[in-house]
Amino acid sequence: MTLKEKFAQKMLEEKLDFLPLEESIELYKSGVKVKTKFWWVMNVEEIENGHDLDTEDLLREYNEVFGLDNDYALTIGDEEKFDEFTLELCPAPTYIDLIK
Repeated sequence: MTLKEKFAQKMLEEKLDFLPLEESIELYKSGVKVKTKFWWVMNVEEIENGHDLDTEDLLREYNEVFGLDNDYALTIGDEEKFDEFTLELCPAPTYIDLIK
């Protein structure tokens, strides 16, 4: 079973609209390309040097400021809908995106 298939099965079983952040990052880091129009995006306004950090460092800083359980500055969307303080973290695939 591929990583995409594994995550698609998880989404089906848990009735999820989007792949959760942790799994989305794992899929992104694995190099698996998934065509989707949705991205996990993050407001970095309250994180010092947020625009200069890579995804892992950004999430580490976010965890220190807000805690990863707190989705205060995390959302799924398109970077163009947000302001200069918004960064794309990784794709946020839907179930359909994963089974394509």
